Amino acid sequence: MALAARILLMTAALALAGCGVKGPPEPPPGGPQALSAEHPGPDGKKPDVSKPAVPDRSLWIDKLL
Repeated sequence: MALAARILLMTAALALAGCGVKGPPEPPPGGPQALSAEHPGPDGKKPDVSKPAVPDRSLWIDKLL
């Protein structure tokens, strides 16, 4: 009985883990990318914030990934 309950709970947890918002993550509310999205740029258009900003330099762990 305990094994069946564990399997049921693990199946439910995996099913719920697959649910969520589709698409790219939103920038943090106080971050520079979110603040730049509020104000139009010099050309009058709002910048595209659908993709996260790429850092200027890479981290040492990037080579491992």
